[in-house]
Amino acid sequence: MLRKLKIYFQLFPGKHGTDAERGVSGVDYTLKVDGRTVDQGKTAADGSVEVLVPAGQPAELVLLGTSYDLKIDNYLDAVGTVAGQQRRLSMLGYDVGTIDGQWGENSDRATLDFQGDEALDPDGAAGANTQNKLRSVFGE
Repeated sequence: MLRKLKIYFQLFPGKHGTDAERGVSGVDYTLKVDGRTVDQGKTAADGSVEVLVPAGQPAELVLLGTSYDLKIDNYLDAVGTVAGQQRRLSMLGYDVGTIDGQWGENSDRATLDFQGDEALDPDGAAGANTQNKLRSVFGE
């Protein structure tokens, strides 16, 4: 089964600034599965790369001389859990530190940044409004 991944390479986390100011655009990338090149292209204006990766097979994205191992998980912690919130924020480009299910300073700052970017009440708490917005922005 193929899974579509969209990965952002950004100069700065979050959504501040224009795509040209924020994203790493027009950079060559290569996708390898089991060591074979299966896709090549350039990052989009917003710094994103969208690739299809087979679940259960080792995949690697090579960009700017750096290799990124891609791992497809078949589940995502619920958005009502700290780990679920941390994972979503991290995948959206916010620095939560270690995704460990423990709420800390990095999680608080990432939540505040997300709330500010999404015009939510910036209280640093991942309550119902923030969780709903996370689901919406994340595409759930």
